[in-house]
Amino acid sequence: MHSAEIDEDGFGILEKVLDAGTVSFLTNELASLTSSNPAHQEDKPAYGVRDLLNLSPKTREFSNSKVVRKLAESLLGKKAKVVRAIFFDKTPNANWKVPWHQDLTIAVKEKRETEGFSVWTRKAGIHHVQPPIEILERMITLRFHLDDADETNGALKIIPRSHKNGRLSAEEIKFRRQANETRLCSVKKGDCLIMHPLILHSSSAGTRPENRRVIHLEFSADDLPNGLDWYGS
Repeated sequence: MHSAEIDEDGFGILEKVLDAGTVSFLTNELASLTSSNPAHQEDKPAYGVRDLLNLSPKTREFSNSKVVRKLAESLLGKKAKVVRAIFFDKTPNANWKVPWHQDLTIAVKEKRETEGFSVWTRKAGIHHVQPPIEILERMITLRFHLDDADETNGALKIIPRSHKNGRLSAEEIKFRRQANETRLCSVKKGDCLIMHPLILHSSSAGTRPENRRVIHLEFSADDLPNGLDWYGS
């Protein structure tokens, strides 16, 4: 798959990016994440972790491994760096649905009022902000799947080419949802779903929910202005 295809459609699926050994290693590593993340009940497995790079050093090592670097650099060049990592796992006890949306925020180390950066929030103690649209347009997300995913366990759905129209209002999202084709991104264990943050995407609750473990890595080749620093760098 060429970067031109990703730029045109806003997404793509690469099959068998991770071998069985790497999938097993990452699955075992993530199984140790429990209530160290305050969003989860004591001694319960994590189903969503925002600060993954710091809570799981092995995941940070993975994000800088040859297979991941080769893929990120093929899309963003040699300056590509991981700037955020999130872990998601849909289970029978955490079988949520996500409405249609774009990924509009980035995570930074501290809050600094800066022109073009707005809507500051804190999630899991981490500062998040909406950057200028040009920064989002130059980012890429790699979602590495540790389980098969289809409609039964809440695979991602996207609207192809919907990343080309900038930041969309709620009304524009509703219109595009009604007027455009949606695509279910069925993947196998070890596959990588590549997507632009601005592409419209959603997921339904699983009809037969089982694990749907995903390591979500965001990459950028940009430096931020005014002393702002990517949280994951």
